Amino acid sequence: MNTVNIQIALNRIEEARKYDTSHLNLSGLQLTEIPTDISDMNFLDSIDLSFNKFVECSDMISKLYSLLSLNISNNYLQDICFDFYKEYSINEIDISSNLFYRIPYNLLQFDENKICIYFDNNPFLDSIPIEISTEGNLSYIEFYLDSLKSQDKTKRLFETKLLIVGKGSVGKTTLVKTLNDPEYKVKIGEENTTEGININRLYETVYFPAHKPYYSFFNDRENLYEYDEGLGNEQDKESYIYMGDISSYGEGFSDYVDILKEPYLEGEIFVEKDIKINVWDFGGQEILYSTHQFFLTQRSLYIFVWEPRADNEEESFEYWLSIIQRLSKNCPVIIVMNKADIRIKSIDEKNYLDIFKNIVGFFNISCFTKEGIQELKRQIRETISKLPHLGDRLPQTWENIREELARKELDYITFDDFKEICGFNEIEKVNHLSGYLNDLGDIIYFKDDIMLNNLVIINPHWLTKAIYQLIHSLQVQKNNGLFEANNLSKYLNDKQYPKGKHYELLSLMEKFEICFKVIGSSSLYVIPTLLKAQSPSIEELDRFRISEALRYKVRYNFLPSGLIERLICRLNNHLEDSLFWKYGAIFNSETCRALVELNKIKKSINLYIIGEMKSHLYTIITHELNQIHIDLKLEKIDYKELYACSCVDCLESNHPYMFEKELLAKYIIKGRKLIDCRNSLEQVDIEELMIGYKSVKAKESLIRDFVSASSQLQTRLDLLKGFNENQINTYFQDLMRQYLSSKKLTLNEQSLKGRSESGKNQGELDIAVETIEGNTISFFEGFILAGLNTKIIETHLNKSMLNYDSNGLNEKYVGIYSRAKNFSSLSAKYKNYIDGIQIENVEIESSEDISNIYVNGSEIRVIRTKYRRNKIQLNLYHLLINIYTGDY
Repeated sequence: MNTVNIQIALNRIEEARKYDTSHLNLSGLQLTEIPTDISDMNFLDSIDLSFNKFVECSDMISKLYSLLSLNISNNYLQDICFDFYKEYSINEIDISSNLFYRIPYNLLQFDENKICIYFDNNPFLDSIPIEISTEGNLSYIEFYLDSLKSQDKTKRLFETKLLIVGKGSVGKTTLVKTLNDPEYKVKIGEENTTEGININRLYETVYFPAHKPYYSFFNDRENLYEYDEGLGNEQDKESYIYMGDISSYGEGFSDYVDILKEPYLEGEIFVEKDIKINVWDFGGQEILYSTHQFFLTQRSLYIFVWEPRADNEEESFEYWLSIIQRLSKNCPVIIVMNKADIRIKSIDEKNYLDIFKNIVGFFNISCFTKEGIQELKRQIRETISKLPHLGDRLPQTWENIREELARKELDYITFDDFKEICGFNEIEKVNHLSGYLNDLGDIIYFKDDIMLNNLVIINPHWLTKAIYQLIHSLQVQKNNGLFEANNLSKYLNDKQYPKGKHYELLSLMEKFEICFKVIGSSSLYVIPTLLKAQSPSIEELDRFRISEALRYKVRYNFLPSGLIERLICRLNNHLEDSLFWKYGAIFNSETCRALVELNKIKKSINLYIIGEMKSHLYTIITHELNQIHIDLKLEKIDYKELYACSCVDCLESNHPYMFEKELLAKYIIKGRKLIDCRNSLEQVDIEELMIGYKSVKAKESLIRDFVSASSQLQTRLDLLKGFNENQINTYFQDLMRQYLSSKKLTLNEQSLKGRSESGKNQGELDIAVETIEGNTISFFEGFILAGLNTKIIETHLNKSMLNYDSNGLNEKYVGIYSRAKNFSSLSAKYKNYIDGIQIENVEIESSEDISNIYVNGSEIRVIRTKYRRNKIQLNLYHLLINIYTGDY
């Protein structure tokens, strides 16, 4: 080792000891070992050992039980040691770019739901299917490798997805039929419109180079061909000469096979494979574009179809090529101009090739005359031959499961049925397999969603057809996208879509951000894309265009479809009354209001915020917008964020100059504090300008999460009919868990926590909200009321304000599950009662109905009680939830 670097390391270790620093950086010193014992440095939170020459990981690391972060990437490690049965605090480990030929067994002891483990660029990933390796889950990879080892027989996966996209009526479905049957006769004007997605199968013979992963000597030695370019084009069958069984060549065998490198073959030798092509024909309806993030996958080839009579070339090309490039991570795309027998239109192919490097060809075709079809099929075969994922090894049991699912003539099955088909007892293994089949497109399944985790869809068309039929219902369109869940039978076929599956269908539509449930209603849903295009109140919008408003803009290079609709769905619990329309919405908090508008012509979204504490609502809205960007895999070059100038002229103007955020950041990096306004030419203080745009991480109230979970609870009234309080609370907890997981909060049923009034069944109805460290920050107490029972109410309020709140938590929640016939009457009586209630050692200041801020319907009421205990102001939220069904 370099003695200078060793001394540097020793100095850094000594300095860390001297000052009890939390971070030790030994990165990039070319160390082969840690030069002194550090196993007693338990004050360290993080250690960086990256970019060294460690061949083995020192046992000293395994003794640092309090360590939170370890970076040991870019070394030569083949194993790493941690003590089993020891409690570690670690939450991040980076072992990327090492020489791990197998998964480090010691790392499998950690819960990957709580610990981030980075392991990119290691040899054990070389043969892992992309769907598994990109999940970043070691136990998933271990399950796959173990499944391979346990099988006497494995299968190479020679199949791919061909996704055909484009606007409606350009002939996508006709193209699929023509590719499948060259003799197919097109009946002009009689082709049916695709309702959602149609899935078909094609089979093509493709020739691959005779080496891994395509070729195995023992399986393929009788299936080899020699390519002769003089006979024709690549991937044309007549261009390949059958070689027979090369193992019978005798001495000539060595001309083709290097025994030391077997199964690699020398020369232009190819193996013939029959490729199964799963063709996904996407309907051209714009409303379904928001589902693309779930279906436009990496293991795919794309055909973008357009026709010169119907397409706005620039807009259509820009959208489809951009969204394919982003969502598929540059999978190859073939551009096809259909109906070339009617009209031909020249396009700037070179320009598109310069921008979109994943384009592999342009073709003019006619399904009517069959012009260009054979050339297109050849290009499809050639492109498939170069796809990197073909030939992945698949455990035979996994393939058997796929075949059994394919044989079932069903649209969906339950999770228990799926588990039985899989044959695994361990839920984790079943979930891993479901994730893989979901990525392949064999099933649609959301294991982490309590509303959907018992539904395994094995026919995607069943789902997309339901969405299509609902959206295209004339009655729903006349209602501007509003419909009652109870009326779904009017729009869907009862036999194919039984009533028992309606709420699961709606949950899927919510998952795809196509619709949302109106909070506070019993069963009212909204499809934002069917809303009126005109805003409901021009006067209301003018309130936001004032000098005091915080203004923010996002300008897109190409405008992804459904941006504003998805934002409305995501933030439906912040919507103000009915102030939302197809191209905008007004959102609120307790202290401010925000207007969000989409300008399709200028490809931009504009945000105006008025009121107090604007930064809080700004953070909420921009966070959700950024999440949409992430879901669409947009890159920073795809859009610009802009902040309004704060000079005197711009503050008084309805059209202030907007600075690019990226430009302001460059000024700050360069140490420049001032920037010139392009309108007034005044100099503006950059730090002052950006004050309102700083994301705030203030302690966020959980009220909207509890309200949203309450609204979801109301979609399961049939299920709740026979439930007692404990059962409802357990179900409510499961609903809440998915809202809080993104905030790194957990829910815990609080048996044995707190003191009950009688000492019996203490805490059985109590649900605590905790940080990942186990600190309680709030709790929820739920109980049933069929009428105004003041004793029950007083008991639970005592528990919430006193007995269970020894630490004086800032906010707590009581949930009143109303089984009263008249919910409105009970709500009013409840409010009147708590207005006058007195609780010992508690000074109640006020009880205010704040439902107008948090709900848009009458089936949920929200009341906030402000009170003091030991001179500290605290809050108790009362959520009255109507769950009456008429059966009590």
